Amino acid sequence: MANESEKTVNPGTENQEPEEKETDKAVSAKELEARIKQLEAENGKLRQANTNASADASKWKKQYQEMLPEKERLEKEQEEQNAALRNELETLKAERNVAKHKSELLSIGFEDELAQEVAEAINAGETVKIFEGLRRFIAAHDKQLRENAFRTNPTLQGGGTVAKAYTKEQFDKMGYKERVKVFEEYPELYSEFTKQ
Repeated sequence: MANESEKTVNPGTENQEPEEKETDKAVSAKELEARIKQLEAENGKLRQANTNASADASKWKKQYQEMLPEKERLEKEQEEQNAALRNELETLKAERNVAKHKSELLSIGFEDELAQEVAEAINAGETVKIFEGLRRFIAAHDKQLRENAFRTNPTLQGGGTVAKAYTKEQFDKMGYKERVKVFEEYPELYSEFTKQ
């Protein structure tokens, strides 16, 4: 019986070890269930945060899309303003160049209207119009020179005698420089007054 008592003790001992293992398993299961509940709660919070983030992202995306046409409209308006300013600047530069060219042409004797036409042609680079304007200027200038020569030269006026310009008495009272001028302008009259 001693063996039996040993067996009894041994079987009790053997029975205790599996009970402890079951207790460990039971505690572990309880802890696991608590941990699962905790993770599910955290997961719920994360899902809520994800939902909130998605809602915020949708909200921002909608605002961005609403702003985009406004932004594009503002950019287009800015481009139009820049183009208008560029055009105005180009116009002002062209007007300044035309005024500069016109001033130069007036200083050499162009009439106002012709100077304006030629200055505009110069600014536009229209060579044909430039040369046509120069031809008109030369023709007008030559005509004016002929008219002035006719008015100032009595022999060309058909007088035949040059006595209308100066008299012998005026010539006799002239100094050397004035006589040289008569010689240059009226060589026939000078010859007549100097014959003795």
